[in-house]
Amino acid sequence: MKCKFCGNDLPEESKFCPSCGAPVEPEEKQEQSERSAEAKQQENQNPYEYGVPGTDNGSGAQNENPYQYGSAEQNNENPYQYGSEGQNNENPYQYGSAGQNTSADYNANNGTYGQPQKPINGTTYLIFAIISTLLCCLPLGIVAIVYACKINSLQRSGDYAGAQNAAKKAKMFTIIGTVAALVVSIFYIIFAIVIGIGSSDFDDDPVSNVVENVIEDKDDSKKADDSDKSDKAAKSTEPAVASGELGTSWDSYTVQINDKVLTFPCTKADIEAAGLSMDTEYTAENYMVNANEYELVYFMDANDNEIMAYAINNTDTAMEVKDCLIGGVSVDDYDLENGGLTVIFPGGLQMGASKDAVTGAYGEADDTYDGDSLSMYSWYSDDSYYKSCEIDFDAESGLVCTMTMQNFGQ
Repeated sequence: MKCKFCGNDLPEESKFCPSCGAPVEPEEKQEQSERSAEAKQQENQNPYEYGVPGTDNGSGAQNENPYQYGSAEQNNENPYQYGSEGQNNENPYQYGSAGQNTSADYNANNGTYGQPQKPINGTTYLIFAIISTLLCCLPLGIVAIVYACKINSLQRSGDYAGAQNAAKKAKMFTIIGTVAALVVSIFYIIFAIVIGIGSSDFDDDPVSNVVENVIEDKDDSKKADDSDKSDKAAKSTEPAVASGELGTSWDSYTVQINDKVLTFPCTKADIEAAGLSMDTEYTAENYMVNANEYELVYFMDANDNEIMAYAINNTDTAMEVKDCLIGGVSVDDYDLENGGLTVIFPGGLQMGASKDAVTGAYGEADDTYDGDSLSMYSWYSDDSYYKSCEIDFDAESGLVCTMTMQNFGQ
């Protein structure tokens, strides 16, 4: 089934043409209307027909309607039809020229007679409006989008004139927004060029001065950082003097921190006397340690150097960490890189000592491990992990990088 206005195919049981929006008349109704019109024309023979010479009203020719008006060769089925010679008109009240077939062509979109209107593709207008909004002028692009969105809805409702008006406005605002954006961009480029040329006329370029000042500040800061690092390296690599109270063998369980020699297990106050304080942000002083267990805590000096310690509870009841004994410490070269803190193990061993110096002081290790990044040497008393000493060596340099001493008193 095809639309009688635009000629496009119609879906089954559709009431309006999806292309032009004209109302759809069922095929049965169209056929009945055509048969009814033919029957009425056949029956509508006027006995008072008037004819031209050659008819039965005195001329000898036969005319059924003595009052019919027309030429000799005219074929008119409607007694009240007016037309020229040879005219064939299906509409009994139609006015036209010879041979004209002017059946009513009614356009349902605009309510006028004429040719069917071509549908407007609102999607195309919407795409260009969106592009104009994103790349060009935002305010005008939004207006164009609003009108573009109305096109299809107006066509579906049968308002073709409104759809045409919306399409025209969408196109107008899209073009205006694009042109306005191009004009603004051109003026901006010209302005930037003019400003650039004007600034080059000055010998003292403020922008260049700012850049040079930033570079100089960075150089000064870098020099200061390098100086600080050199000072810290000098402090960390300079060997400290071992106290006479420090033991000679590892199982003396003595460690010198700055000028204070500690024997493990010791108290928290003994470590604080060496110039360190417990990091309460990592472990609160009222943290409870279960019976016969230990907790790792950290002590720091004024330069943010750190030493890890073992807070042990050798009793049968839980106690706060601040009341626990310190059963040992562990320190590495990274924690001492800020300088100002010295840690010396028995035999005068410090960070940066060689393997030969360590084995010469402590003898052959009870256990060794060689990894990709470090080598671990361990010594045990009574095969107990809680009475031990561990020295780690950097795999690349072969020097001491970590030292650990433990004596939980068990």
